Amino acid sequence: MPTSLKQDRITETVYKHPFAITALLVLVVLIATGMQLGSKPAACTVMVLGYVLIAGYGIFLKKKKQLTSEGLVVLIFAAGFILKTGYVLYSDIFTRQNDVAIFEEGNYNFFHSGYILYVRDRFALPEGDVRQMGQFYHPPFHYFVSAVFLKAYELFLPKGTHNYEVLQALSLLWSQFTVIMIYKILELLGISKESRTSVAAVISVFPTFTILAGSVNNDILSILLFFTAFYFGLKWFKEGKWRNIILSALATGFGMMTKLSVGLIAFPLGFLFIVKLIKDIKGKKEGGRTFANLAVFGLISAPLGLWFQIRNYLMFKVPLSYVLRSDNPYQDVSRYSPVQRLFGFYGFPIEDYYINLGSDGEQDYNIFITEVKTLLFGEENYRDDFTMSMAGYALLITLLIMIIIAAAGFAVTLIKAKNSKELWPELSMILLALTQIGSIISFSLKYPHICSMNFRYSTPLILCGVLFYTKISDIKLKGSNKDLVTKITRAVSVAFMIFAIVFYTILWTYVKGEVAVVDVTW
Repeated sequence: MPTSLKQDRITETVYKHPFAITALLVLVVLIATGMQLGSKPAACTVMVLGYVLIAGYGIFLKKKKQLTSEGLVVLIFAAGFILKTGYVLYSDIFTRQNDVAIFEEGNYNFFHSGYILYVRDRFALPEGDVRQMGQFYHPPFHYFVSAVFLKAYELFLPKGTHNYEVLQALSLLWSQFTVIMIYKILELLGISKESRTSVAAVISVFPTFTILAGSVNNDILSILLFFTAFYFGLKWFKEGKWRNIILSALATGFGMMTKLSVGLIAFPLGFLFIVKLIKDIKGKKEGGRTFANLAVFGLISAPLGLWFQIRNYLMFKVPLSYVLRSDNPYQDVSRYSPVQRLFGFYGFPIEDYYINLGSDGEQDYNIFITEVKTLLFGEENYRDDFTMSMAGYALLITLLIMIIIAAAGFAVTLIKAKNSKELWPELSMILLALTQIGSIISFSLKYPHICSMNFRYSTPLILCGVLFYTKISDIKLKGSNKDLVTKITRAVSVAFMIFAIVFYTILWTYVKGEVAVVDVTW
């Protein structure tokens, strides 16, 4: 993109202040709609009009020669925001949720809905042994944030009325913030201008973030805090400064207070911390200051992140790593061996690319196949609708191509790591990828249920995958076709973006057919 082009002021402002602009837009949507519209077609109409306006504005800037690479990224992210917003507006808080159940005044059920209402009404921690209280075993930060937000919103409603749908405003905000944070991490890692479009196209419409934008459980907030902790930890590694290490520690602590699995950030961050400490000691530069930074990180993050688990252990002897087990016999895949869980392939992707939850007599048991399925479609299947099946199949094939490219990029990163300007950050990303893969394998084998293999438990892999994807995208060939690889990967990314937009824009039309539930036979 020629540097002489004038930057459009609107896109320039959004590019410089993405979090503030996103928060303002979510507030506008909240006030205008209460996070619900009267009909699903109305939500779809809003989405299509949004896409048309964004495309039209892009064409306008292009003709005026004001469309820079940063401006194009802003427009792509805007399309992703429209997609998430539309999805939220046509999906209520009972659709495509995980362990939420119903919101009913005075009903403190042992699901996420009951936990939120319990905190809203009592502003207190769970009383009793959380092993007997379902989802109440989760740390409380998400539930306190949701409860305070719900309580504040209800001040503007007639007395005795409620609108639980507004909780999706928080999820939408956290989801778009997460996408922005991933992009900022990749910028910090020095992705090329040529790769910006590909990166934005993939992460802005990534199905996991679309689904989580409408989910009111604690997943998306924990994911946002994970990436925030990594961003500021990486920034501290590059720049130092107390501000960065404190913000990373706070994000880690509050992340673990949202979901304990955020603690896995200790592996990539710990690696960077140790590298920096050794480098400073060897170079006789501020080794004591670096050690003090790390001590402060621990003093902030550990108490914030672990106090709830320690409380439960001291009061009720609840193990620190306690996780609620599923008692659904249809979900049980314990009869499959670890070898089958890792290497057993079956009719994928040609025959069946939506998840099988056991109730129809079929089960998904391979960890990696289930990860791919839930990454794209969550724990839903649309195999009884031809249009959704074809749209889903196009999305799946494009994703598989991207996974192959990212896997090649992982190999390239390993081979060229020694000569990379970003040696240590890239090695930390490799460690992050290996940690996440190891974690999902361990978790899935320890808790042999289909739901344990949901990609939402390993969302940080998106960051690693996109980084490795750019390693292939940046390859330059000799001769007149030197940018051929970049163009191909960009085309694949744009195809993924188009298919994801199409799938989650037309999803409102899907009507689930009758499911014949069969008896458990295993």
